[in-house]
Amino acid sequence: MSRFAYYTVCMLGMLGVVWKLVDSPLAQTWILAGLGLAYMVMLVAGSLFPQLGFYLLALNRGPANQSNVALTFDDGPAAGITPRLLDLLKREGVPATFFCVGEAAQNHPTLVKRAAAEGHLIANHSHGHRYYWAFLSLPRLIGEFRQANQVLTEILQRTPRFVRFPFGASRPGLARILHVLNLVNVAWDVRGLEGIYQDPMTIARRIARQARNGSIILLHEAYYPNRTFDPDTVLETVRLTIAWVRERGFTFVRLDHLLEQPGYAEIQPC
Repeated sequence: MSRFAYYTVCMLGMLGVVWKLVDSPLAQTWILAGLGLAYMVMLVAGSLFPQLGFYLLALNRGPANQSNVALTFDDGPAAGITPRLLDLLKREGVPATFFCVGEAAQNHPTLVKRAAAEGHLIANHSHGHRYYWAFLSLPRLIGEFRQANQVLTEILQRTPRFVRFPFGASRPGLARILHVLNLVNVAWDVRGLEGIYQDPMTIARRIARQARNGSIILLHEAYYPNRTFDPDTVLETVRLTIAWVRERGFTFVRLDHLLEQPGYAEIQPC
């Protein structure tokens, strides 16, 4: 049973108890309103913070017994950024994981092929990355991630294994997508928050400070479909992040290699 189902059952049970034990209609109203507000806050928090595992489990980090971390990028590929980013990663000898948007990959298949050829891992980040994606019906949601899988499979001649949901949001029914498409849900435990902290030094310092053994680091090469990221800012952020995380003694490994280290039990598809 998911935490969503468990807490929903608990909340319904509490409502039944209140209704039976509290005689005053006014008291009933206030108590029920308070429980309803608490439930709504819980639902929103569960949607916005995948690390809570409220609706379904997500991989947030790798094993804590080794000083390895994984660098991941969302929302690409982007023609003005990705080639230069790949050049930087090659110079630094850092393997990364790219959670690609299907539409962007369809428009730039050579960038996806290049990233894979240079040793980076390609993963599913939905086909359209719509802002309203979490409100789609379950059949349409499955189609959204299946279409991205098909695009990436056609480009790479192999099927992605990992998925990250747009904005990291969660909702009931997503476990069905993992089951149907045989995908593993990946979140993060350290993120750049580039939409808030736009200075490369601030972002990199924040990431380096929060990194720990097994961290999965989330950065963006672009915000899809809003291509407002400045390539120079992206590259400087990544360069500083790599340098300062390494200064703390961590080694960058690819996401799948991080999760396959001895002594760590990977979450399997639901």
